[in-house]
Amino acid sequence: MLKNFFARKEEINQRIAGYDELKKSTFLEAFHAVNANFQEIFAELSHGSGKLELENPESPFEGGLIIRAQPRDKKMQRIEALSGGEKSLTALSFVFAFQRYAPAPFYAFDEVDMMLDGANADRLARMVKRQSKQAQFVVVSLRRPMIEQADHAVGVSLRNDGYSRVVGISEIQIPQENPEHDEEPQARGA
Repeated sequence: MLKNFFARKEEINQRIAGYDELKKSTFLEAFHAVNANFQEIFAELSHGSGKLELENPESPFEGGLIIRAQPRDKKMQRIEALSGGEKSLTALSFVFAFQRYAPAPFYAFDEVDMMLDGANADRLARMVKRQSKQAQFVVVSLRRPMIEQADHAVGVSLRNDGYSRVVGISEIQIPQENPEHDEEPQARGA
């Protein structure tokens, strides 16, 4: 009877170890795929290089994730040391890398381009446009590149009485480039 108990206990311990190993190998497979996607997407968005690292590669569930990025003409740094715009591009690269690995049908972005300069906002807008072939994106933005790349746009303005007014836009008309006001698209209501 006692011998049977120890045999069962050993069998259960082996199953637990097998599940732990399966969980670790599945996680590492996903991590390496997302990391490869991240490196490719970050290079495209920032013209730099980036990578994901595990704090404890031997026991990945006992440590965290480190995101390192090297935007063009900068040194490799952890995400915490980057500027606001660089952090935005790095975080968005991670989102797109994960999207490429395990896509969802719908994404909502709220002013994710706010901290970006014009060139980076344009690259991001083009990437969102490309990715919108696989998923639906709803993006809140005030930036010219994002509005120009949109399939559909809806305007929201504040009325004199303090309430919001939603305006459907049938045609987006962007005035000629003006360095001081390059982010104020004009629209005709639908």
